[in-house]
Amino acid sequence: MTKELNQECAETYYNRGLAHSKKGAVELAIEDFNKAIALNPNFAEAHYQRGIAYRIKGDYKLAITDYTKAIEIEPNNADAYYRRSRAWLHLGEEEKAKSDMTIASSIGINSKTALDEILRDYDRAWKTLGNISDI
Repeated sequence: MTKELNQECAETYYNRGLAHSKKGAVELAIEDFNKAIALNPNFAEAHYQRGIAYRIKGDYKLAITDYTKAIEIEPNNADAYYRRSRAWLHLGEEEKAKSDMTIASSIGINSKTALDEILRDYDRAWKTLGNISDI
């Protein structure tokens, strides 16, 4: 395959992976991101999105691996630093989390990414508190 065709196919798998993610089909999303990355190993956004999918599954180590690869490819990817910071926190690595958050802030974190994370955490907390009040 030519390089252009590989990239075109990689983008097709990537877009389908995004569609699967939006529908909550995380395993299918990961499969498509894997195919996109196999066709274009330097597809930073595919690594980043697969990292998000792994985080949704609760596999923070694989998420960190993907966020790290996205950062290697695109060193100014503030969103990848931000999400990797959150994953480090889940693993109890507070210093690494603080370092990544500092870098994300200095680059300029995408406010939509941060807001989405905050709202998701708020929703989880609200559901938990709702369950507590039923006791």
